[in-house]
Amino acid sequence: MATCPGFNYNEWAAEPHSPLSTGPLRIPSMRPPPACRTFISTAVEQVIRETSQSINDPDIRQLFANIMPNTLDTAIAWHVGGTSGWPYTFVITGDINAQWTRDSTNQLLPLVPYMDRDIALQRLIAGLINMQAEQISQYPFANAYKPPARSGLKPGENGWAQKDTVDPPFDPRFVFEA
Repeated sequence: MATCPGFNYNEWAAEPHSPLSTGPLRIPSMRPPPACRTFISTAVEQVIRETSQSINDPDIRQLFANIMPNTLDTAIAWHVGGTSGWPYTFVITGDINAQWTRDSTNQLLPLVPYMDRDIALQRLIAGLINMQAEQISQYPFANAYKPPARSGLKPGENGWAQKDTVDPPFDPRFVFEA
């Protein structure tokens, strides 16, 4: 998890960062500093290095290096690795402290092929499955959930959720959107 007090990726990403690609587009490196990344997978870092060597276009190579780990770098809001107990992972979509079932699944789906290389990545993905199972079992008609209280994260606010009519009703302390 990130160890950068006060680091705000949205503010940081508003400015280009070096190194720039050597292609005509001069694409900046937009990955946060390693200490500010929300999760680091040794397997994904290795895949980035290996795959980058086979990409000849420097602009495409830089895009790949920025995009491949983006969810890990910026969206793992809470993760308990499960070395003693079950792993849990809460994945945000953008700047709202809420987890959409579909989006969080699709954010981690491209990383599944690399799970066999990294136990931490296995626990991260298992944590998402556990978190979603807990959420869906409690409120099956919701599509976005607030972080669990045990995460210590401030829940996202959604004034529109109060207007959602769902049967059975949901608890807005836990459900972000139904």
